[in-house]
Amino acid sequence: MRSTKTYTKTLLPVKEDEILESSSIVERRQHPRYLVNVPIDLWQTPEAVLGGVVTDMSEVGLGFRSTHEIKISTDLGIRVYLSRGEFSFDSIEGTGRIIWRTAHQEQGWKGYRYGMYILKMASYSRDRLTKYIQMLQEEESSPH
Repeated sequence: MRSTKTYTKTLLPVKEDEILESSSIVERRQHPRYLVNVPIDLWQTPEAVLGGVVTDMSEVGLGFRSTHEIKISTDLGIRVYLSRGEFSFDSIEGTGRIIWRTAHQEQGWKGYRYGMYILKMASYSRDRLTKYIQMLQEEESSPH
């Protein structure tokens, strides 16, 4: 699996004594991400809806895969279909910004992995997202 990650921020010079071994790098995210496998619709205009699959999410961002190439810093409308049991879906809508992109390939599939920051979300969607994250937390912490 080959991947090339592209960032929107410029790398700053680092002093040699500030370099850490990869095993000691600390997660910088303030909100934990939870693994999921749910559909996402993305659009710049309602006439051109793109699709993808969300692979991880938090209250402020999400990671997803798509076969569509989307530029970094692009703001998109989003609709994420949250699974509620075997045959039930709920959805949340808002606006997100692509903050990184990686070329991605796996068995019979070529596309991109993306990181997205959630910019705006209506209060009812925010409430649904918060409840969904709480459900994922409970599932993760309960013994299997």
